[in-house]
Amino acid sequence: MAYKDIVPIGSALIIAATSFGLGTVYAQWPYDLHTLWRYQPEAFDVSIAHYRQWGESPMYVHHVFHFVMFLGLLGSFIKLYKPSEDAKYFEYGSLILYMVAIIIYLTNLRIGVNSCLTGQWGDVDKNTGVNVIAASEIMILLALVGVLVLQGGLYYAEWYDNKLRTEFFKKEAEEAAAAAADAA
Repeated sequence: MAYKDIVPIGSALIIAATSFGLGTVYAQWPYDLHTLWRYQPEAFDVSIAHYRQWGESPMYVHHVFHFVMFLGLLGSFIKLYKPSEDAKYFEYGSLILYMVAIIIYLTNLRIGVNSCLTGQWGDVDKNTGVNVIAASEIMILLALVGVLVLQGGLYYAEWYDNKLRTEFFKKEAEEAAAAAADAA
């Protein structure tokens, strides 16, 4: 199996993991909507209860999420092993945005969920802490949508390049055939 045959697998891993991450953020949206966007004081207790339940869920739930995120990284590394000169900036940009989403998850969301479990919010009050979790999810959303935009842009650029190349070779073959017919 050649490397170019594995590259679409890397793309599929990136898109699948990114979509899974977006689905996870979407699942939190009903809780973040009423704390971050529509300030409703009673919604903070609902959000804390939700994040507490998420934090107390069995570890395999968290491990599945981490495994899927690892698959996205694996897909990025597959595509970055031998990137084409034309596509490398798409791939590096995708990896950077994907890493930004993972880092925000690890530094803000995991710590925020742990704060929901312990009730210790550090230098902020609990409402601000819940809003930090919600704002972090918006940042993750933007980063993951950026990954999808870059992967879609890369797909379109490669498709359009192949289309132009096919048209060029077809026109060149027609001109060569016409020149051969004129010479004969």
